[in-house]
Amino acid sequence: MVPESPYCACATPPGIGGIAVIRMSGRYSFDVADRIFKILRSTAPTVQSVREMPGYTSAFGRITDPKDGAIIDECVLTVFRAPHSYTGDDLVEISCHGGSAVRQEILRVLIENGARAAEAGEFTRSAFLSGKIDLSQAESVMDVISAESTLALRAAETQLLGALREQIGKTSAELYGVFAKLEMLIEFPEHEEKPENIEDASERLTTSATQLRALARTYTQGRILKEKMNVVLCGIPNSGKSSLLNRLAGYDRAIVTPIAGTTRDTLEVDTSVEGIPVRLIDTAGLRDTMDTVERIGVSKAFDAITEADLLLWLISPEEDDGDLMFFAKAAGALGSRKVGLLVSKSDLISKAGAEEYLRNLFSSIEKLGLSDKIRFGRAISSETREGIGQVGAEIRSMYDELGQGVNRSLLLTNSRHYDRVSRAADRVDEAAAVLADGQPAEIACTLIRSALDALGEITGDRVSETLVDEIFSRFCIGK
Repeated sequence: MVPESPYCACATPPGIGGIAVIRMSGRYSFDVADRIFKILRSTAPTVQSVREMPGYTSAFGRITDPKDGAIIDECVLTVFRAPHSYTGDDLVEISCHGGSAVRQEILRVLIENGARAAEAGEFTRSAFLSGKIDLSQAESVMDVISAESTLALRAAETQLLGALREQIGKTSAELYGVFAKLEMLIEFPEHEEKPENIEDASERLTTSATQLRALARTYTQGRILKEKMNVVLCGIPNSGKSSLLNRLAGYDRAIVTPIAGTTRDTLEVDTSVEGIPVRLIDTAGLRDTMDTVERIGVSKAFDAITEADLLLWLISPEEDDGDLMFFAKAAGALGSRKVGLLVSKSDLISKAGAEEYLRNLFSSIEKLGLSDKIRFGRAISSETREGIGQVGAEIRSMYDELGQGVNRSLLLTNSRHYDRVSRAADRVDEAAAVLADGQPAEIACTLIRSALDALGEITGDRVSETLVDEIFSRFCIGK
């Protein structure tokens, strides 16, 4: 196999489906395709081979094994010519039937006739190396694929369209301008090193740092879109935790029985609530018990509480809730995070009774000195759905509050991007302080260059081959 062998992979997931898509890209893609594909009908009637096909056209034909002429499948082959393709190189896509054997056989004959198996993320890596997209856009490709909510998809699509690249580009251009001005001051101090010039450079740096800080703050929301909001359901046994999890998840995931201690381990469900990606965590009922297994479950429940973004504490009027010892312990484990207090099974009592019950709970919690821990209180019924929508609205409200004062059109969702933006902001702040303190401009230039290097690692303008390898190794094979 020559080093320039085209690479191929299936771009659709394993399993049986109506169709599957197999991609091949590289300099000799059309030659390899012509060895195995016979055109029967084409959008360009005079075309007899793949190499003759214009870009963005398709042909219906048969994939055969050149060794014996056996027909493998009838399929549609589409041609994308360099540089107008996803990778920037010649590329063909084969839309075949979606069976496992069909895919495997087509990949086999491609490899036997001049192609090679693609490496993880090789198609997108080629797009990056050919300048079709920058590194932030390349990383957003996997975010689009893995998005589990509408908001996560919207954030990923925004970056895929180049919003982060544009923002970083504007800030970098401003920093380059200040850097050039400072270099001029260094070279010609007798003409340029005036107080007003130094002050202007310092002010411009302060403005850039402020913009970078604002971008970094979007990670509070972006992290949730990428990693999900951890919502932990807690309470004493039979308080309705598992029923609420099933209702929020939209299907029966947890076993629900009237027997105390049914849930003995944490149970996690990934879902979307009001467009927010959420990880719901059902926990064992909190109580003193001699049962070894149940005690482990209670311990795991407290472990889950320490990782919660929001704790939903359920109390049922059916149960003896006079002892709030477990609530106090759970609230203490939350740190500065908040609790949603839910009176569950409200269908068993009147609306007025549920409201009175909730007021009494607030009064008891206030006496414990824990009222500042409560974010909201609601009466709910998983049976009748009463109040369930309000719980979802509270989760959305909590997410929205995290984004107050930031530009929501662009969210950082990648921890690597957040780290580089924060680092750049620190260096720019330091450079502004250096100038304000009357220190040599050379020091400020060094700090600005460090900031530019950090921003360049986001877009790929300044990035090591090792980092590129690491990023694309996390991609799926067909992308």
